[in-house]
Amino acid sequence: MQSSNMKRITIRDVAREAHVSVTLVSFVINAKKRPDGSLDCPVNPLTAKRVLEVANRLGYRRNFAAASLRNGKSNTIAVVPNDISNKFFAGISHWIEDVAHDKGYTVFFASSQENATRLGEVLDSFLAHGIDGLIVAPVSGGEQSIVNIINYHVPVVLLDRDMSGYDDNKGVGKVLLDDVEAGKMATNELIKNGYKKIEMISYSLGISSLSEREEGYRKAMMEADLYDNVNVHYTTYADAAKDVGNFISDAISRGVEALFTPTYSLSELVLSVMRERGLSTPKDLAIVGFDESDIYSLYENTVTHIVQPLKDLGVKSVETLISMIEGQPSEKIILKPEIKLGGSSMKR
Repeated sequence: MQSSNMKRITIRDVAREAHVSVTLVSFVINAKKRPDGSLDCPVNPLTAKRVLEVANRLGYRRNFAAASLRNGKSNTIAVVPNDISNKFFAGISHWIEDVAHDKGYTVFFASSQENATRLGEVLDSFLAHGIDGLIVAPVSGGEQSIVNIINYHVPVVLLDRDMSGYDDNKGVGKVLLDDVEAGKMATNELIKNGYKKIEMISYSLGISSLSEREEGYRKAMMEADLYDNVNVHYTTYADAAKDVGNFISDAISRGVEALFTPTYSLSELVLSVMRERGLSTPKDLAIVGFDESDIYSLYENTVTHIVQPLKDLGVKSVETLISMIEGQPSEKIILKPEIKLGGSSMKR
């Protein structure tokens, strides 16, 4: 490791020590890795291996800022979910990082925390660092910050959440779940098992994924001639713990039979409140939740839930972005949800 007062090792130092040209070292250092691990460059593999060994021994580190000025690329992409610690986004980010690394890109992560101001600050910082592209989950009120990135001709892929007005914009890719189908799938599972008084608890975030899951719930209820029973309870992240308890008390007092919870955090909260109150599913309330969680298997009756294809969402988003960075047109990819059945939605 180089100390702060040591001379920075340059590509010329590596070339001199390896007894090769600067151009050859540049080919090796900047080469992308093929799927089999070999370097994609016009250099003899044994020579390339020797150059890398010399570079490592001398402590050479690529100067990404200089490389960016030379070729207009930094080989970095930014990923901005609402919350990187969220199980859903954490699962997706794992695949994004793996694919990006294999294609020669470094990934920067930051969370918006569902805050439009914070999203704007994060995106401004990434733009200043010369990112080649952005994968972002839009937040309510943060659309203009994303538009600013698009206007700088930085390719953008919207992940999990849509943003209206950009369907035909060539600078915007989209990798989304069919959230309307997810809402219908969850509700229809309850209807199929004889439940009629089915309600929904959701966040008032103003984001497309939740509004479309609600749309699917409403459509399923309408198609089953149960639209008079439609009722959606809204809460916020800050008030959810208090509100969910009140919703459950109210629902049981009115004879509600089942709940659809369209996020992992709401599903977990509903199940926790029910357990604290000695309520069981489906005896007191049938439940269909969302996303994978170990908690779903810990109850006396396992929990039916909608499964999102995390690997496909992650892989497709980064592949779409890199394709756009390389000059290809944007794509809109809609992935299908699945349902994993458990005891919580069974007939009573």
